[in-house]
Amino acid sequence: MPGRLELHAFGRFDRFASATASWNRILEDISALDVDHVLFTGDLTAMGDEHEFLAIHDSLLHLLREKRLTVIPGNHDRYTDAPEARHFERLFGQHLASDLPEYADAHGYPFVRLLGNDTAVVGLDSTRVTGWSQYVVGRLGAPQLQALQRVLDDPRVAGRTVHVLSHHGPLSPDGRREWRESALIDGPELLAVLADRPVMLHHGHSHVRSWQRASAGAHLFGGGSSTEPGRDGYWMLDVDDHQRFEAAHFKPGRERVAHPRG
Repeated sequence: MPGRLELHAFGRFDRFASATASWNRILEDISALDVDHVLFTGDLTAMGDEHEFLAIHDSLLHLLREKRLTVIPGNHDRYTDAPEARHFERLFGQHLASDLPEYADAHGYPFVRLLGNDTAVVGLDSTRVTGWSQYVVGRLGAPQLQALQRVLDDPRVAGRTVHVLSHHGPLSPDGRREWRESALIDGPELLAVLADRPVMLHHGHSHVRSWQRASAGAHLFGGGSSTEPGRDGYWMLDVDDHQRFEAAHFKPGRERVAHPRG
């Protein structure tokens, strides 16, 4: 109900009226820039309706087939997705297959993708909150955090730059812990797992794009809104390793803009 109210009564539908056009321009940018890999940190849909999933899945199909996309669910993707339906996993499940399946739980998280010889991507599910509170906060849970720690300790991951994906972030864009923008209940526990590791954490949820060093060794990238007018865009990362990389912020149409503060 809160999601439907925001969408129709509180103007979200009108605010995102140009979202499809912005998304198509971003897809054109991905093709023109010939990126190696795309990270999508959730909220593929407004309400998690099946027709929304089918539309976004079709638009991403070429990247999925080329194995150039890693995607996780956001809280909006769960609003009408009943536990027995799990639209996200049903459509994207085959693309979430883990290279280290022994660490995944019954729902497939965390999953690990080993890319080349120097990169790993770890997908987490922070939408494990039920009831009305799923509209406000996210949670990873102790088992998933423990599995993430074991993944990061695994010799097959050692020496790689690790990109960890969580829809909800542990800190707001200005580096504070609060509930409007960060909203991850166990954010401190996640940061403790990532401390002093060659990790880049990518998260969504907040519509504000940001980049900050949260603690020694860990960089936090807030993806922001891809399609909200005035905030639409994406990060482009050129990574040699965890300490040597360039990050640029683009608007749809490959218009480069100044770094967001963070």
